[in-house]
Amino acid sequence: FPVRAVFPKGPMVCVRTLCLLLVLAAAAGTLAFLPMAGPRIGAPSPYRHFSAKSEGTASSMRVSHRPLSLHMSVLEDMVARKQKVIEELKANPPPGVAERLEAMSEANKPKKTPIFKALKKPKGTITVMPQMKFKTPKLGKFCEPPEADILSGHYYEAGAAAIACSTDEELFGFTLKDLKIAKSVQDKKKGEFPSPLPVLAYDVMLDPIQLAEAAEAGAQGVFLNVAALGDRTKEMGEAAENLGLEWIAEVHSEEELQTAADAGCTIFGICNRNMETYDLLSPVDSVLRDWTTPIEETIFALGDKVPAGCLKVAMGNVNETLMAWKLRDAGYNCVMIGETLMRGSEMRMASGPYQSAYNEAKGLIKAFRSKGSVKYGPSSTASFYGKGEGAKETLGMLSM
Repeated sequence: FPVRAVFPKGPMVCVRTLCLLLVLAAAAGTLAFLPMAGPRIGAPSPYRHFSAKSEGTASSMRVSHRPLSLHMSVLEDMVARKQKVIEELKANPPPGVAERLEAMSEANKPKKTPIFKALKKPKGTITVMPQMKFKTPKLGKFCEPPEADILSGHYYEAGAAAIACSTDEELFGFTLKDLKIAKSVQDKKKGEFPSPLPVLAYDVMLDPIQLAEAAEAGAQGVFLNVAALGDRTKEMGEAAENLGLEWIAEVHSEEELQTAADAGCTIFGICNRNMETYDLLSPVDSVLRDWTTPIEETIFALGDKVPAGCLKVAMGNVNETLMAWKLRDAGYNCVMIGETLMRGSEMRMASGPYQSAYNEAKGLIKAFRSKGSVKYGPSSTASFYGKGEGAKETLGMLSM
């Protein structure tokens, strides 16, 4: 092309030189977008992914754990791993576990149901069950969490109804030891108001020995994944009850919901995930708040099919105040929230001189529980800045 048209008053520029300049400019632009070697300082994201004590170490900055098999679904991988864990448990049962299995009996069925009572509240209200985890099969490690005793104490102070502690260290980060610590904090609240929070073990439970191990660690309830158990859901539900445990059935489809109902389930955890890939069926960007698939196709549709008199717990992707209120109005009794509250608990960047380092998680729990209006209420993002319904609960110490 005529270079003189571009530089009419300058000297004749060689096309070869011009091409070289374009290549250099493109290279410079590519370098500008290469990831930085270390964490960004003063980044606009509301979340810090790692605390100061973990920065600079290769192991702590590693995001993902052992890669999943290319030929297995996430659920199949979980089940295969758990089978090996079960073999090890049976070969070397921890202290007290074998004794619990021997003492299994219908006489041990829970006469009191602290979990059912904690989650069931009057119509027009909803409860919150925080899930303790700092890793997921899809994200790997997503935050640097406080210790289990600190989390347990803050969830009690914020008014949570119960605590679900993920006990698969490889997939979720926490262990039964952390569950035991969280339970010991709640035991110290006996005789106080409100009552201590019941603590549940969240794991892929495939054998009664896992249930006995959870009970020995202090769990008062467990989650049973119907996608993993199938027709064995009733058998495992009865085993849990014979060990003195309440149980929540985690279901992902109408077929699984019916299986849980036939097994005598009274608390249904309706999960918004595809267990083959562990993808959320209605993913939400935790920063941009961008809805990409209607949640009505999953949690809301299945919730209407839960038998009368049973409780409904929404699991997976409920991280907005407004969504919690919509679920409340749709008849849900509880929302189980993991990543959002864990990120809030991990934050150390106070937005003002009077803000507590843990006020984000505590404030969010209070905002989810508040009797706000779906029509006029904002998302939790707006609540952070003191705007609209739910702002008082989110900021906690500010009178409005």
